[in-house]
Amino acid sequence: MNQKSEANVSSAKRSLALSFYTFLSRILGLVRDHFMAVSFGTGMVASAFSVAYRLPNMFRNLLAEGTLSQSFMPIFSEYEAMGKEEAKVMAGTVLSFLFLCLSLFVAFFWLFASDFLPALVGGSREYGELVVELSLVLFFLIMTASLSSIFMSISNSHHKYFVPSLSPIILNFSYLIVFIFAFPFLKELREKVFILAYGIVAGGVLQLIVQAVYVYKLGYGPVFKLNYKHPAIRKIFKLMLPAALGGSFYQIGLLVDIFLANYIQNANPGLGAVVSLDYSQRLVQLPTGIIGVALATTILPSLLKDLRAGEKEKVPKEILDVLCFGLFLTLPASIGLSILGETVLDAIYFGGKWDAIATKTAYLPLVFYSFAIPFYSTNKVLVSSYYAFQDTKTPLRVQFVSFFTSIGMSLALMAFLKHGAIALSSAIAASLTSVLLVFLLSRHSVSIPWKSLAFRVGKMILPLVGLVLWLFLGEIFLKPFWMDWGKENYGLGHANLSRVSLVISIGPAIVIYFLLAGISRLSEADIVLGKLLRKLRRS
Repeated sequence: MNQKSEANVSSAKRSLALSFYTFLSRILGLVRDHFMAVSFGTGMVASAFSVAYRLPNMFRNLLAEGTLSQSFMPIFSEYEAMGKEEAKVMAGTVLSFLFLCLSLFVAFFWLFASDFLPALVGGSREYGELVVELSLVLFFLIMTASLSSIFMSISNSHHKYFVPSLSPIILNFSYLIVFIFAFPFLKELREKVFILAYGIVAGGVLQLIVQAVYVYKLGYGPVFKLNYKHPAIRKIFKLMLPAALGGSFYQIGLLVDIFLANYIQNANPGLGAVVSLDYSQRLVQLPTGIIGVALATTILPSLLKDLRAGEKEKVPKEILDVLCFGLFLTLPASIGLSILGETVLDAIYFGGKWDAIATKTAYLPLVFYSFAIPFYSTNKVLVSSYYAFQDTKTPLRVQFVSFFTSIGMSLALMAFLKHGAIALSSAIAASLTSVLLVFLLSRHSVSIPWKSLAFRVGKMILPLVGLVLWLFLGEIFLKPFWMDWGKENYGLGHANLSRVSLVISIGPAIVIYFLLAGISRLSEADIVLGKLLRKLRRS
């Protein structure tokens, strides 16, 4: 492939490759979650780990997968245009300054966590102390994840996605190694959860080493200098501050959700609200992570390239293509999780300390979260589009509105829906965010071609209808028959029966969806099927 044709590869096609790598990570994540569920269930230890992990994970999502990496990339691109050495010095300066700031932040948390965390999580003294102790171990992940994000951004800016995509895979393997090789020799839940926490931190360190080594092999190894007066520091943090505030509304919203779930759980002993919300969110993060993060990661370099070349007229078409491709993949995921939610929960989590009550507790939040899958993915793409214009203030204002909308609705509905209110409020806030972000793009003279969008989404109706009909048929008629027949004739347990039932539903559903998409002549189907056919021909 010559340079010209290589440069013309669309963001949607690049994101397909990245989605595959992310898919492998998310599958490992499901295996990880299965071990978590059967090992800890929804009890006190599981809730404490969920809260403790949420704190560093909140900052990781905010920095490593959000504002830091997306604010760094446009500035790195500017310095690279000046020269390779300038870009390396700039990256090293940012990493040095970031390391200093993160060291102070982690030290501050270690000093004061025991003073504020127990009051925030409530519950018994034993529960509060366990949350604090686990948080002190896991909070170090902020350091490794944030530094890794800079190295990953350097790789992504050169359209090198494979090694950066290994980062979550490495972390998931750190979980699995502990589950498989350490847990069989441990009996106490408390002992298990601390060994797991230390294993996760070791995985985070390995993540950082792998990303750093790869960037040095690319020839873009940062030249470390602690120069806080470097102009790149000011530029990045000028972009990052409003973006961080905007992203923090979402991340703090998730944290508020956990504290509200703690309140609901304390008021309803045995409900397992914290862990139920956590596992429901993780299932929803499977499609949003595979599709939304991949699309957002690949569209930013493409938009930056168009803007540098003075080809702003290409931007609306680029955004339209990515949004349509995202909808083509996320709409069936949303429908599938809504209809098959109970079967999915049993197939992945059932067994050990996870029982039918735990599934029932997690089902309603999963359905509500699944409604918003297309919006979660769309928001990642749209926020990246604003960052291409170095506009971080508009997403900030939008997320400010969504943040208070979500909290207000959660407080209003939790008396009726309990923890389900938190999931429903999050879904409504995500849809509001999408609407506002789309319409406010006009501030950058970017007008989405609405007729083209409506036409392309309209062509998805036939495949989606076929998908819905098959899934309802499988869940209402085929699943009860198989569950009884499989148990009587093969003596299979509930978890294995659910897994087979899921395959029976999903396998034909994929075929039906893509077959009808092909009949409808959807260009999005051509991207996926074309890539698959080329792979098969090569093999």
